[in-house]
This record gives sequence, structure tokens and C-alpha cells, in this order.
Amino acid sequence: MKKLYFLLFSLLGFFAFGQDLVITGAFDGPLSGGTPKGVEIYVINNIADLSTYGIGSANNGGGSDGVEFTFPADAVTAGSFIYVATEAVEFANFFGFAPNYTTGAMGINGDDAIELFSNVDTTPVVIDVFGTIDCDPNAAGTTCPEWEHTDGWAYRLDSTGPEGSTFTSSNWTYSGTNQLEGGTTNATCTSPFPIGTFSYSGSPCGVALGTAIYNCQSSTIGDNNDGVIVEIPYTGSNNTIVSVSVTGGSQGGDDPALTADGTITISGLTEGDAWSVTLNGGDCDGTTTSGTVPAAECDPTPSTCFDLSAGPELFELVTVASNSDSDVWTETGGTYSMNGFCGGGCMEESNTWLIFGPLDMTGVTDLELLFDATEGFDGTDLNVQYTTDYSANCPDGANWTSALTVSTSGSYSADLSGVSGTAVFVGIQYLDSDGSFSSWDLSNMSLAAFGSCPTLGTRPVSDCAVCDVTLGTESYTCATNTAGDNNDGVTVNIPYTGLDNTIVNVSATGGTPGGDDPALTADGTITISGLTEGDAWSVTLNGGDCDGTTLSGTVPSSQCDPVTTDLVINEIHADPAGDITGDANGDGVRDGSQDEFVELYNIGGSSLDISGFTLEDGFGLRHTFPGGTIIPSNSFITVFGGGTPTGIPGLVQVSSEGGLGLNNGGDDVVIKNGAGIVVVAYTYVGATDQSVGRSPDFTGAFVDHSTITGNGGALFSPGNENDVTLSTGSLSNTTFSVYPNPTNTGKVTISSSNNDAMNVQVFDILGKQVKNETLTNNTLNVSDLNTGVYILKITQNNATTTKKLVIR
Repeated sequence: MKKLYFLLFSLLGFFAFGQDLVITGAFDGPLSGGTPKGVEIYVINNIADLSTYGIGSANNGGGSDGVEFTFPADAVTAGSFIYVATEAVEFANFFGFAPNYTTGAMGINGDDAIELFSNVDTTPVVIDVFGTIDCDPNAAGTTCPEWEHTDGWAYRLDSTGPEGSTFTSSNWTYSGTNQLEGGTTNATCTSPFPIGTFSYSGSPCGVALGTAIYNCQSSTIGDNNDGVIVEIPYTGSNNTIVSVSVTGGSQGGDDPALTADGTITISGLTEGDAWSVTLNGGDCDGTTTSGTVPAAECDPTPSTCFDLSAGPELFELVTVASNSDSDVWTETGGTYSMNGFCGGGCMEESNTWLIFGPLDMTGVTDLELLFDATEGFDGTDLNVQYTTDYSANCPDGANWTSALTVSTSGSYSADLSGVSGTAVFVGIQYLDSDGSFSSWDLSNMSLAAFGSCPTLGTRPVSDCAVCDVTLGTESYTCATNTAGDNNDGVTVNIPYTGLDNTIVNVSATGGTPGGDDPALTADGTITISGLTEGDAWSVTLNGGDCDGTTLSGTVPSSQCDPVTTDLVINEIHADPAGDITGDANGDGVRDGSQDEFVELYNIGGSSLDISGFTLEDGFGLRHTFPGGTIIPSNSFITVFGGGTPTGIPGLVQVSSEGGLGLNNGGDDVVIKNGAGIVVVAYTYVGATDQSVGRSPDFTGAFVDHSTITGNGGALFSPGNENDVTLSTGSLSNTTFSVYPNPTNTGKVTISSSNNDAMNVQVFDILGKQVKNETLTNNTLNVSDLNTGVYILKITQNNATTTKKLVIR
């Protein structure tokens, strides 16, 4: 059953106008800024001087702007087309020919209207129109005909128009929005604009069919059970019409071939029946309109049981969750309003209700909730629901049944005739948590019935107390740091914000709870001790508003393993040069993303397994090192943004996340192990058209790569040291060894596969050179060095390598 609404229609008088020009098409292009934009005009009769005609637009229902462009004194021929656009170049590129005229007046969007004028040199007269000048089809609550075609087109049906100042939407066909998207020319679009296809057979129809009016023959409760006569008003007349045909019933009323401004009728219909009326023959052949009689069109008007906008009893406003703007239902003068907007990108939940009850439905056979809804924006539906158990005194604690979903503005009737019980509650929910908010105004709200009304019981006061404590992300404190899985003791630390004195206690599984009490201390930390790597754990707040609030997890099996100090970030390339010299990955193509790289080096004396390690920047994850990624001692691994790295020494991988996204001016490079612990990190300042690298390698500060001594001004060196140009052959034929290592004897022996003299440079962990000697007897005196970790750089002939040295 639906509320009966009476619609008023006013018939516009027929106006005679010139028939030399007619608007046949409007387009809102797909290119930057919606270009090209413009209009197509068909020439009905020869015109010797076009300067008596002009064109204008109306934006967003703002009313006529009058004549904005007057055509020059050109002659045009019947059957030709005139194209008026905003941009000549974009139009020519898109359609393949230049427009006849350009003017900013045709910078129209898909919801703007166009007027075509004659007599512009005296008193301008509107001879044709596209769209309704003083109505915006997208504005909330408007009833003007739809002509929206944003990034699409509208095209007139053959042999229709011109129409003077009265727009007839049914005389047009529409692509729909975004149908020109995807093409750089009209021919490559999803739905090309049907340019120059309008055909005009002679005189226009001159008859416009209006909006149907339903004349009820009875008023019986229930759907599809009342007889109806459909009345279709029309304006104008045309003696070329041969006949009028209808479907669904019997034709009657006036004949538009003989009578101007009359009414065609269709009798013998019932609620729920489909119908149509069609003009046949002559200029109007095929002109048609159709519809379906609403199933409850003729139902009687019910009696108001509760006026929820102007009566003594109103909806209770109940909030379960609100966003940071505290947006909730409000009521002013009988209108209930809710607007969930809380700023750009806001993704916070708004869960707010209108509640009415309890209602005793005993003896009630028919009940409906009537209201008018006005929506602003578009994103959040309203849900009209009912429940027979509201004992929780909060909407989230009840089991609701949906009666109606409200998606757009309009007048609504939510059918509650099937609801039974002695404590029924009616609720309207606004729920938004994804940022696609709406604003709603609900007015003229009432509960109505044809028979007995329900009885309202004692109304409770809803209580949706919200827990004031929020549990944060856990961290771990290690008791020991032993290599291997599941062998170190751990304490879990759970930070929280807020304070809620209704909490009774805090419980934990897997260990012993401790730390701060969120019932007494605001913004503290709850701890769980007695855990080991690999243990599952949980913490739960019990009692009060927070009852059941839980956080759980599992301690990573290698959480407390010692973090290696052998991994070094040695080179970072964020800004490849703009030409082929920027081809850092060697694949023959310069790409500003794919040629970015991060180079790592293992300075340790043994291989380093970095499987499951991650590479991140200031934005987030950029690469996960796959299983089996093992860096040999004194070796490189280079991670590129993409492409097919070719000829790069050492291990090479490509970003698993589709790119590194390194900022040219500077960024963070962070390496974490599988447990999420930072192994090594560096914040660099970028270099233009080249990488930044350590000088000296592995220990020095980062500098522009081309400034490093010994590399010949190279812009980058992935997989190689930064300060020398290495001979691959020499490296493969020379093997160095350092022993004893670690040493506490005050000296080390450095041997190689040949007997030539070697140069040895020693750097401390901060990159400071502390020794530089040439050895002829393979023995290096380190007795003057303190206990610690050092880097040896060994050079012999054209071969250079680095080794880590530990002095105890």
C-alpha cells in the first residue's frame, strides 16, 4: 500500500516560431577539461544572411544568458549542418574537420541547456532549445526532464523540432554519461557521436505529448484492484496525423489531427497495467509515450495514527557511532536531518538512527510509515526497519527486519502491514563508513493506517554507551636475542588510548596480564608477560561499555633473533637521466621508474639469507625478497624498479610491488627482516640525473656518484663498487683471504692467488680511514687498533675487494 499523491500539471500554450534552423546534437567531449564541447545545428531552409540568428546557453538551471554569440552574415544551404564549438584545434583533431564557428558560449557540460535565437537584430525570439533553461536536472528535488550526458552526447530524433522554448526530452536520444571516454577521436570512442546523421522529412510534428494523469474509477485498499482511465494531455495539432493507437486499453478523447491542445484517453485499465499511445503517419509518425499505472495508485488515503513531524510524539534520535564532526540525526520544526560529510578522504563510521516505539500491533491489519525524503550528494542509503525485540535499548543490540531502502529523493511509503507483536519498534538507519556520504532531510513523517491504529507503550530511553578505550598495535620486548625460532622470552606491549571506568578487569591468554589499568589510567600500556616466540596471545577488556573488546596475535617465531649488522645500503638511484644515459638496468630502454635502484652489500664473512626481508620507502612496501635470496660474503644485490636488468653483476631482482617510487629530491630507504624489525635504513638527499653512493664504499657518506674519485664520472654503478672501474677478468683470477678473523693477536695475514704487492686500506665502522699500507709480506699490523669491527679494502693490480675484520 502506498500513499496517494495528487500531481498538478499545467499545459503550455503552443507558440509559432521560425523553422529555418533546429538544434540536432550536443556533445561534451572526453579530452582534458571535457573538450571538444559544442553543438550541431541543421539547416531546414536556405538562409541568405545568417547574422539574424544567434545562440546562447544556460548553466546548471541558472536561467537564460540570452544571445551570447551572433552568427556572421554567411549564406547556408538547406540540408547542411552548422557546427559551433569552443575549441577549433581540439574539434578538428577529434572529428577530422574544423567547426564552422567557435565561441566560449558553447562551453557546456552535460547538464547545461542551449537556446537558438532568431531576430537577434531586433527582438530575439527562441526558435529551439535543448534542455530546460531554468532547471538543473541534477539538483535535488527537481522535476525537469532529464538530459544529462556528461562526457557523452545527445542527438535529436529524425523529423522532430524545432520546438521553440519548450524542451521535449522524448525527441532526443542520449549516449549516457562517460560514453565518449576511451577515445582520442570520435571514431575510437565507446559510443561515437552520430555526427551529421539527422534527417528532416519536412514540416515538424508540432504535437507534444504531456505527462499522464490517472483518473481512478474506484478506491479500494490493496494493489492492482482499481479501474483507471489514463489521460494524456497534448499541445499543438497536425493534420498529417493518420491515426492514434493505444495499448493496454481503449482509445478515446481528442484527435490531435483535428483538435489543438487536447487530451487523449485510454480507458479499461487497472492499477498495475502497462499502457502506451502512439501517433501514426505524417510528420508525427512514431511519436509515442508510455507508462505503467502504479499498483496502489487509487488506494484511499489512510488515517494518521502518529504525526511524527508535528505531533506530540517524535522519533528518538539515537547515535551508535559518530564521525569526527559528530554528525548525527537532528530535528528542527519536524524535519529530521543528517549530513555525514566529515572532510575529504574521511572514512569514519556514522551509525545514527531514528527510533519510535514500542507499538502494540494487536488488531492492526494495515500500517505504513509515510515521509518525504530530500537527498543532497549521493552515496548513503537510508534503511527503514522494524524489530519486535528492543530489550537491549540500543539499535545495534536488536535484530532488525528491513521494510524499505531509500536511495533517492522522493515521497515514500514503508509497508508495515505484515508486522505483528506487542512491542514493535520502527527505526530508520543512516550507516556510512566508506566516505561516500549523503545528506538527508526527512519531513511530513507519519504512521498511518486504514483500520485500527497501534497503541504506543511506555517509551524507553536508548543507551548506546560506547567504549572509551581503543587498543593500539602491539609491540614486543625481548628477554633474550638468540638465533633460531621459538627460543626467546617475550613480553607483549599493547598501547591504548582513553579511559573507561566501567571496565571491571583485563584478562589475557598465553601469558600474565600486567601494566596499566584502562579503568584507572588514561593512555597507558597493557602488558602480557611469560610468552615465548611463536606463542599465541590475546587481551580482553571485561565488563561495562567495553565488555568483550579484544586484541590478539601470535609472536613471530624469530621476533627476537639478533639483527645482522652485515647488510649495507651502498648506492641509491632515484633520478635516472632523461636520455639513454639513464638506462641503469642495461635493458636498452631509459625509463624513469624502471631504472631506479637500491644496491645492498654483504660486508660479512659468511653468506647472508635475506629471504622474507622487505625494502620500504617513506610511502610503504616496495619489494619483498623472495625465498632463497642469499647474498654471498662480500657481494652485492641490486633491486631495480622494473624492466629486464641486463649485464648487472651480482644478484639482481626487480621490485615485487611494481616499482620503487623513489623521490628525486630525497626519501627513506628502509630494510626490515621478516619480523618487521629494521635491519638498516638511510634517508638520502637526491642527486640530479645520477645516483648517490657511499665514498668510500660501504662506510663513507653518500655523495653524487659522478664526484667519486676513480670512477671516471660514472652516473651509477649497480652491482659494483662506486670508486673503481673493475676488470671482471682480474677479479675472477684473484682470490683474497684474511686470517685469523676475528683476531686478538695484533696482526692478520692477507693472502692472494699471486705474489704481487697489495694496498690495504682500513676503515672503522663510521667510515674513517685508520690505516693505509702497502704489504709485501702479506702481514698487516693491527695492534694499534681498538676492539671492534673494521672494513678492509684490498687492492692488487686491477683487482679490488672488501672484507670485514673483527678485532677482539
